[in-house]
Amino acid sequence: MSGAQAPAPVSTITPSAPGLPAPPAMAARGRGLLGLPLGIVLQALNSVGDGLAMIALANRVFQTSHASWTVAAVFLAISVPITALAPVAGLLLDRLPPIGVLVAAAAAEAAIALALVWMTSLAATLALAVGFGVCAAILQPGLGAIVPRLAGRSGVTKANSYLQAATWVGFSVGPLLAGLLLAVSGSGLALAVNAGIYALSAAGLLALRLDPAPAATADGQPSAATFRSQISAGLRYLREDADAGLLVIIVAIMVAFADMAVVAEVVFAEQILHAGPTGYSLLVAGWTTGMVAGTLLGGRLPVRLLVAGSLVGTLLTGVGVVLAGLAPTIWLAVAAYAAGGLANGLETVATRSYIGHHAPAGVAGRVFAVYSGLMFGGMSAGMAVAAVVLTAIGARGLLVLSGAGGIVAGVVGCLIYAARRRRSPAAVTAERGIP
Repeated sequence: MSGAQAPAPVSTITPSAPGLPAPPAMAARGRGLLGLPLGIVLQALNSVGDGLAMIALANRVFQTSHASWTVAAVFLAISVPITALAPVAGLLLDRLPPIGVLVAAAAAEAAIALALVWMTSLAATLALAVGFGVCAAILQPGLGAIVPRLAGRSGVTKANSYLQAATWVGFSVGPLLAGLLLAVSGSGLALAVNAGIYALSAAGLLALRLDPAPAATADGQPSAATFRSQISAGLRYLREDADAGLLVIIVAIMVAFADMAVVAEVVFAEQILHAGPTGYSLLVAGWTTGMVAGTLLGGRLPVRLLVAGSLVGTLLTGVGVVLAGLAPTIWLAVAAYAAGGLANGLETVATRSYIGHHAPAGVAGRVFAVYSGLMFGGMSAGMAVAAVVLTAIGARGLLVLSGAGGIVAGVVGCLIYAARRRRSPAAVTAERGIP
């Protein structure tokens, strides 16, 4: 996602102009609670299910095998399909009615969780975890691609703010719920509840009402191009829109480095700062709290500042992680982590909103699939590298390295963007439709 192939028409990769008013069909509201408010609830619900599933599966495989590699295997079984299947998932979202595709994926997640209640062997758990990853390969980009039809182009940034805040609230509740259910009755009960959550999510998605799709254009019609050309349209769009391509690359690099910190956090809190399990929990809670605050703050960004907001947020995310790694006490580390999480939340909303404002409807699914695939690929790569180098440089050194990578990525991104603006500010302004 080479050889001889028919190039896609330019219209399939030309950015839209979000500074212009939405056409009447896209501007029309009137769905009430079946539109964006329901979408926010479903985003939170799906995130609760994801957080619950991850903890339940990790607990099960560790209790079954008593080997730490099985926990890593669960995370890889879920994350690798999101990256590997991104091209096909994006094409499905662009070529089929998105709600039908999302409902099918959520229902499949419910069925997989229910199967895991009865199939408890290590092999079955890992195999079905791959099924979760396949469903997530569709749900992750799909929920991003439909935002303009939930909120209208003019409401994309604010909608992403609420949706990402709901995501992180859900990710906080899910593990807590998992801990309670695991203590009561083990992973079987936790996964049964998980199946119910995903089934409820599927039912809610079925009731979701979107704005009508834009009038049929070459953007949204199957073309005579080869299948390979169609599935690579998301990459071609990111090459055409230089700012979108810059954001996705820089953020993916930051994510790869930032997720190295995940491997170091528990060792850092418990063995370096001697804060015990409570300290580790506080560290994670500090980041999550910052993320929620940052996503809400990101909703205030005007369209013209989304690129700058994303790049500066990337840089400041790295600063927060470095400061946490240098902190002498758990409380200073938590404060630094909260600041880093806030910057990361701002970056997330800015990046997703830039894509939502600019990517044409006909390729939005494929663009978000590339974005999700690179993010999850970066996460997997970062954690894999961290597992190797942790012993060599220690938890504090790993945190500093993790943050430094984000700082370098953010600085490079800011310099490239500033140079591009200086070369042709008028062209950039006209291209973005900014008065």
